[in-house]
Amino acid sequence: MPKVSVENLKPGMKLAKPVMNEGGMVLLGPGTELTAASISRLVNMSIGSVTVEGSSKPAKPKEELFAEIDARFKKTESEPNMSLLKKILQEHTEALYK
Repeated sequence: MPKVSVENLKPGMKLAKPVMNEGGMVLLGPGTELTAASISRLVNMSIGSVTVEGSSKPAKPKEELFAEIDARFKKTESEPNMSLLKKILQEHTEALYK
């Protein structure tokens, strides 16, 4: 179940979890199919993101993502902080496929 920013919502998506305001009041329940109007209301209420039904796995194969990570960090491999950041990103990517 991916968490999607309100700006990226599309009509027809279904909520996997309820959307609540800061006071804990349920605005939309799980299973609600989003419409253009409901998305607009979420934006107006400053809701940042919602959890929708569907797969949260990336569209690319794991090997391709790891190759992209390696390429992006190639120039900074000798920097300790960048090595740590690369390791964290690799661990996060690995967890997406479990």
